[in-house]
Amino acid sequence: MISASDIAFFVLSALTLGAAIYSLESRQVVYGAISLAFSFLGVAGLFILLDATFVALFQIIVYVGAVAVLILFTVMLVTKEVEREARREPIQPLGVAIAVIVAILVSFVASLSTMGSLPPSGPILGVSDIGNLLTGQYAFPLEVLGLVLGASVVGALTLAKIDKE
Repeated sequence: MISASDIAFFVLSALTLGAAIYSLESRQVVYGAISLAFSFLGVAGLFILLDATFVALFQIIVYVGAVAVLILFTVMLVTKEVEREARREPIQPLGVAIAVIVAILVSFVASLSTMGSLPPSGPILGVSDIGNLLTGQYAFPLEVLGLVLGASVVGALTLAKIDKE
């Protein structure tokens, strides 16, 4: 009997994989970036199913809120013109066959794996413990990451301004 969590897993997996494939196959960069954000949301949903709420929220805040939006702003500021109709090349049957074979092999290896039954290797951290680590021990790398993201936004704006002049 299929439970609600199984159905949610299949729906989120389909969303994640479909959005990731569309992101790779899209000829229009803006649509690719938006589908990448949906793929990140699907991964966050999978983390929620694993009862890793903090990781899911971090996924949404960092990847969807920062990285995907940064990609969208960079693409929209730097690109001069987006093609209306991009020519599509036909899907190669050999590539599809290789992808199906790899998916079957990965599924087979995952079904034989005993990783799900292993006990956790270390102490399980709570949300407050992770927050204390981020504001204490990992405060400097977090600040450096913020500066790098800020510098990339300034760089994108500079490139967009140079192109207009």
